[in-house]
Amino acid sequence: MRGLGCVVMAWMISAVIGGSAAASPTAAFERTRTSVVAISYFIETSFMSEVREVGGRDLGVVVGDNMILLNGSVVTASSTGAQPHGFRVRFVTGEERTATLVGRDEFVNVAFLRFEGTRPKGVTTLRFDTGSPPRVGESVFAVGLLPENLEPMARLVEGRVIANIERPKAFALTDLPAEIALGGPVFTTRGRVVGVLSELGDAGPSFAASFAAEGDAGATGLILDGETLTKLVAEPPRTGQSRRAWLGITLQALEPDMAAYWNLDTASGIVVNSVVDGSPAAAAGLREGDIVLTVNGAPVPVSRDEHVPVFIEQIGSSAVGSRLRLGVFRDRERLETTVDLTAAPKTRLDAEKYENTEFEISVRELVFQDQRAYDLDPGFRGVVVTKVEEGGWAGVGGLSSGDLIQKVDDREIASPEDLKQVLEDATKQKRRKLVFFVQRSGRTQFVTVQPNWSGQS
Repeated sequence: MRGLGCVVMAWMISAVIGGSAAASPTAAFERTRTSVVAISYFIETSFMSEVREVGGRDLGVVVGDNMILLNGSVVTASSTGAQPHGFRVRFVTGEERTATLVGRDEFVNVAFLRFEGTRPKGVTTLRFDTGSPPRVGESVFAVGLLPENLEPMARLVEGRVIANIERPKAFALTDLPAEIALGGPVFTTRGRVVGVLSELGDAGPSFAASFAAEGDAGATGLILDGETLTKLVAEPPRTGQSRRAWLGITLQALEPDMAAYWNLDTASGIVVNSVVDGSPAAAAGLREGDIVLTVNGAPVPVSRDEHVPVFIEQIGSSAVGSRLRLGVFRDRERLETTVDLTAAPKTRLDAEKYENTEFEISVRELVFQDQRAYDLDPGFRGVVVTKVEEGGWAGVGGLSSGDLIQKVDDREIASPEDLKQVLEDATKQKRRKLVFFVQRSGRTQFVTVQPNWSGQS
């Protein structure tokens, strides 16, 4: 009996250490829900010519002393391109804090907020497990939000892992309902917090955005793994600071019929459609028509256009300044070249912005995306109009969203700061007329704006 007692005691100790006795879904929920917050904010929407602000409410998790992680679609959901504002964080304790946007990772599609003050007592910081993903058929749970008129605000949802995908990128799929718990922590029966809930389609990571066409978006959850999230928490993306590397090419997938035409023994890779002047790709000698088959000796896992974001993420997530070996097929021969990655140009989200309430106009700096979208010469200077109030001075004068402002009177406008100085000077001097030189739909024209300082119509 002593031997049996030792075996039983050993089993009990093992169970407690392994979590099967101490960690149940109920216990894990009670522990995890204390990191969940409700985030309220305001965001612009437009219908026809009418622009209005509506309130939003989403789920987030506390991942630091004053840091919140949430689904990145929140900061890109405005139909006018304006940033959401007025963030307020409500904790499970009922306390609230104001918060500001830190930044968004465009590949994983998660964003970070920083709330003011200290973390309330009773609120915990979520720590992610970086071990192996849950297996197919394993039960998983997530914390979701109840309607805001109910307390406590957190609820438990249950599902299973329905697939562990290997190509084009490793990730786990689950039948957890993303519409209830998008951005919520996901944990196993043993209490391992394996990530947060995302989904296929635009609300998920970039590599899964095109999967929406296959009918699974919104119905299938995707688990953003703990290893990826832990790295982001350690170094959150910051608006205005590009951490992303780039090659400087446009590309498409090497599809099987193309591979067969070139008699390639592989059916995965990317085809270079164009190379940006002055880019890392240009410096490395890449050319239009090149086929990139390997990166650092590993095959490029792209055989369909829907998989192209996987390659873009692979390059973009590499360290700025790193050197990659590219295996290239050119003119029916294989060769190898090295490329030194540099920081990618600013995105529209990172661009410098300016809003003037007197003239009721908002602008931002031109970025690389705009240069390509508007087919601008490399030396083009100006700012792009992002918003004009219909009844404001700028709107009445004829300025429109999408206009590219190059001059106001005889003053060059190369940045939002330039326009700020011009409009502030005009306000001080009570100028009666300003002439804007703009490019619109590829044509240049003059637009006259006449402020009404007396307030009379």
